[in-house]
Amino acid sequence: MTVLFSRIAALFLAIILELTGFLPMPPAKRGLEPAEADGTFHMQPAEQAAARAEVLAESYFKQYYDPLFKRLSFYPYSFRTASCWEYIGLLSLVCKLAAIDETYLAMADDVLEGLRHYRREYKDGSFAGYAVNRKLFKNAPATEDIAYDDNMWLGRDIISLYELTGEGKYFDMAAEIADWLIENAYVGLPPALFEEKGLPVKDEPVGGFYWSYNKDALHTCSNGPAAQFLAALYRAGGGQEYLDHAKASYNFLYYLENSDGVFHDLMRFEKDAGNNITAISGYDAATYSYNSGSPITAAIELYRITEEERYLLDAEHWAASADAYYARTSDMEGVRQYPPGNAKVWFNLVLLNGYAAFAPYSDGAAAYIENMRGSINYAYDNYRSTGFWGVNENILPTDWVKGFPEEGYRPVALDVSAAAEIYAMLHILICV
Repeated sequence: MTVLFSRIAALFLAIILELTGFLPMPPAKRGLEPAEADGTFHMQPAEQAAARAEVLAESYFKQYYDPLFKRLSFYPYSFRTASCWEYIGLLSLVCKLAAIDETYLAMADDVLEGLRHYRREYKDGSFAGYAVNRKLFKNAPATEDIAYDDNMWLGRDIISLYELTGEGKYFDMAAEIADWLIENAYVGLPPALFEEKGLPVKDEPVGGFYWSYNKDALHTCSNGPAAQFLAALYRAGGGQEYLDHAKASYNFLYYLENSDGVFHDLMRFEKDAGNNITAISGYDAATYSYNSGSPITAAIELYRITEEERYLLDAEHWAASADAYYARTSDMEGVRQYPPGNAKVWFNLVLLNGYAAFAPYSDGAAAYIENMRGSINYAYDNYRSTGFWGVNENILPTDWVKGFPEEGYRPVALDVSAAAEIYAMLHILICV
């Protein structure tokens, strides 16, 4: 009863603070000092990965997730509520843990119930997408507070639950997302746009999924997961339209690849008065590791369906390019330096997922996976945080080689869940 009262009081206070806009900041640096070794250093790789996933996940759930109200905090024990993106990290982690231990399936259902606070509905009660921001009440009225790629990442994890359990409720939930995305976010692209670049695939449609309601650009982060998700949905028993849209968005990815074999962030367009695309206006050339991970996984999904060799060759090329580009040599011998910064651990997780999808078809993927395993192990062995009164406990830095910055760092939910999920994925890779 005391615990229940405390949670209700905390929720009430959180509501007041959110409504008034007063959000106290969590401790910035306290508790991020290195913890003592926890006995996992000398374990065999599979056992070590499982143990470290459990340590990091347990601390993450304790500091960020309220299972009673199914609410995720942005910072540890914070009144700031996490966005849908961070909530995706929660669902993704629980899905990986459920693949290892089926007792986590009940938690997955609780997390999906909490996802309804992000769900939007039209006036007739039909699905209107999962929005960026959480509402106090479930199934809120439709808004334009939508990032289409959030919905694609959610669909990816929900269909994985269907593949794990065979329960139709997960398939239906994933199909609802897919149907809404195809209707609202997809645009066909005229081949003439790409004539100067040459079409890599003759006689196949090219199209793309927008990133947001603004519909001003097509991103790798929306089309990589769209191709991956829709292909997986088709493979799980969905209709031909899912495969057709998966192929079209995958074909668009070719035009986002840069000379290093990794991907531009997005392509912008010129449009006429009717909002129809008339020309390519330019790119955002920024590169992120997850923008290689999702195309690799999409290539493998399409290869599993079609057995067309080009998809396997794409995966091989993109995986090798991503490892060369993102797993740089560092000052620490034998330890690779991946790009640090907010969200970068989650980005690296998505890249690891790509390597994991590719691994059954390539001996070379093992080296890419080992590079990432060595880097995150270095962070765990040298920087895993001690915590301060339970806050900032068992956190890894986003810079796996150099550790936490001197000041101003607050660990966000997305990167904390991703570190635990990387270890869960490493355990799965070693044991399967």
